[in-house]
Amino acid sequence: MDIYKYRNYKNYLNDYIKNLPYSGRGYKAKVAKELRIHTAYVSQVLNKDANFTLEQTIELGAILSLTKTEEEYLLLLVQKARAGSKKLESYFDKQITSFVENQKKLKNRLEAKDEIDKLDQQTYYSSWHYLAVHALVSTDKYHTPQAIAERLRISTSKAREIVEFLLSAGIIEKSNNQYEIGSRDIHLSSDSPMISKHHTNWRMKAISSLDAATENEEEDDDSFEDMHYSGIISVTSDDAKKIKDILIKSIQTSRKIIGDSDTDEIFCYTLDMFKI
Repeated sequence: MDIYKYRNYKNYLNDYIKNLPYSGRGYKAKVAKELRIHTAYVSQVLNKDANFTLEQTIELGAILSLTKTEEEYLLLLVQKARAGSKKLESYFDKQITSFVENQKKLKNRLEAKDEIDKLDQQTYYSSWHYLAVHALVSTDKYHTPQAIAERLRISTSKAREIVEFLLSAGIIEKSNNQYEIGSRDIHLSSDSPMISKHHTNWRMKAISSLDAATENEEEDDDSFEDMHYSGIISVTSDDAKKIKDILIKSIQTSRKIIGDSDTDEIFCYTLDMFKI
């Protein structure tokens, strides 16, 4: 649900709840518990003249899995509703209009480009977290910052920060209160200055996977068992080329499987062969 289509936060919240499974039954009680207030007060806010405080609005943003930008917009809507004079209400109304216009400009700029720009690439490839979150969004399980944070064992604030960037770069999109893969193309050429950083990030992640091998052994029998292989070989240059061709073909075969596969989990596979 696009919060920027709303000029009244109560209308947004009521529509948000109605679009939840079972028409949001029990959601008001959940909000009340998280905000440490009575459920009756939540109903008064949604249906009468009461309003959330700004402090409660910040917490509400986390409950709704809003990005930082969406949270800022929600704060503007609440401040407008809480305004004690027509002049102050008009002031926040202008702020809201400006905010929405800026979001439209950003969206139009992203839709005009198929690929992410160089600056966004620098952030995207700066850490393995960005690609991991991007991949998680493509699955059927991880569509909120909270779920992403739990899966990657990072803070919810960090997950929200990454989601905010991916949204702003047009890499992912938000639909029906969940995040989905965007339509923009992401390709890193072999001559890109970021290619070394990209490979290093995931090699370091592979090393941390080795360190966590003991923990993985304690998981249930149905879990995926990590595989690590390193081999130093002595062969002719011609045979080395043949082995390289086999490895390349295995990647091509794997990519066909990946393209046809449903998505419910993410994995990393790295493959190296180089002359020492």
